[in-house]
Amino acid sequence: MQTQIQLTFRSIAHSDALAIHLQQRADKLDQLFDRILWCHVVIELGGHHHRHGDRYVFSINLGLPGHEIVVTRSPATGRDDETAYESADRAFDEAARQLRDWVGRRRGSRHEEVGR
Repeated sequence: MQTQIQLTFRSIAHSDALAIHLQQRADKLDQLFDRILWCHVVIELGGHHHRHGDRYVFSINLGLPGHEIVVTRSPATGRDDETAYESADRAFDEAARQLRDWVGRRRGSRHEEVGR
């Protein structure tokens, strides 16, 4: 990745272990497209349930040449026991899916331009 991931922790304390995990997941996105300009991840406490614990909301903002991908992942219904790591992985999985789609569309449009 051209730039380091930017992390913002809201309503929760900074966690070095979670930050390392998020950096590793962002590095995997770089394997899909190596010209990512920025990656900003916001982690916030989405609520607390007395039986199921904390619920986390993740927002991922990827800057690409001429495009931006924004993913917001709220706690899944029925998955109240989801950890911060599981929530992060689900958000990054969605970001990876959108990035693959965008790269595929971009490659497809280049092939159309070359064929003209």
